[in-house]
Amino acid sequence: MKPNLKTLVFFLIFSLPSVVLGNTFTNCGGDFSVFLKETERYATGIGISTEVVKKTIRRAEFNPAIIKLDRKQRSFKLSFLDFSKRAINDYRLVNGKKQFKKYQTVFNKALAIYGVPREVITAFWAMETDFGAVQGNFNTLNSLASLAFDCRRPELFQPEFIAAMQLIERGDIDYDTIGAWAGEIGQVQMLPQDILEFGIDGNKDGQISLKETPEDAILTAANLINHMGWEKGEAWLEEVILPKDFYWELAGFGRGRALKDWENLGLKLRGEKLKIDKNLYSTLLLPQGKNGPAFLAFKNFEVYLKWNDSFIYTVTAAHLAKRLGGAKKYKHNNPSDILEIEAMIKLQNVLRSKGYDVGKVDGILGAKTRQAVRSVQLEFGLSADSWPTKELLRKLLIN
Repeated sequence: MKPNLKTLVFFLIFSLPSVVLGNTFTNCGGDFSVFLKETERYATGIGISTEVVKKTIRRAEFNPAIIKLDRKQRSFKLSFLDFSKRAINDYRLVNGKKQFKKYQTVFNKALAIYGVPREVITAFWAMETDFGAVQGNFNTLNSLASLAFDCRRPELFQPEFIAAMQLIERGDIDYDTIGAWAGEIGQVQMLPQDILEFGIDGNKDGQISLKETPEDAILTAANLINHMGWEKGEAWLEEVILPKDFYWELAGFGRGRALKDWENLGLKLRGEKLKIDKNLYSTLLLPQGKNGPAFLAFKNFEVYLKWNDSFIYTVTAAHLAKRLGGAKKYKHNNPSDILEIEAMIKLQNVLRSKGYDVGKVDGILGAKTRQAVRSVQLEFGLSADSWPTKELLRKLLIN
């Protein structure tokens, strides 16, 4: 699964071997055995038991497959409709509501202590591992050691490798723990440092086991979500209905306004009986353009972006939470499909040749490409909904 970034900043650093980067304790790259010796010296120096350190270092292996996966990691290539249809399925909706009943006491505790609703926690639980069914098949220590040694993001993974040893020392994981390829562990897929800081022993057995114990996973997720800035009782995402002559260029991050101002522009909440403060600031999201579903994202939506920085993932997870809470499936007017990768690359190259910043030319509809599309749509006098179409590409090619 795509690893979650949560509260950690995701730096895209490509550097030469054996260069110290940022918040690291040893050089990256070079000789793996040297890296392990430096790691052993550091871990022992900060007080991790000699037994745990030596056994970790002895067992740690470099896995080149992990590095390949890290290099291949890309944003979603599916459209919002395609991805969300796969993610918001009957299995997750039915079983999510079963979890509500099965762990009612735990969810009530999560709401009382951390202010996080059961549907929000359950949506992440479903998206990450299908309630614990799919937790990954990589040795966690080998994954973290490989990524800590590699020079792409050592400032992120060297501390995580150390944190994994601390979890072993604490008895929360072992040397053979299996998880995601990027070192995430358990039913809600968390990195070791987050488990150390936010882990909760939900069933009071003296151990924090995010792999085996749903009570621990639920309360730990609630603790992390609360720490990310969740505001109890506030909205996170609401579907809206827009008039055909709407000002589409107002959609997107950085162009938000109060709910009452959106309503003055003709926007209507699909859930008309919802009681939401009209002064709340919100952003209009059109994940698949003016003919696709439309949503208002409120302040709590920022937590979703901290959990995972993919736009498509976050809107899907937030809507899944709404569906688990009883909302209806979103509406749409059959928007055009996302461009194929080759066409998207051609679009990006044309936009770049005309002076627009599309970021990396990679065939992926990222934030910069969306912004460039919006700009050229405004230039052409089109509905500026940031959604590239075949017609727009043809227009660009002849102008």
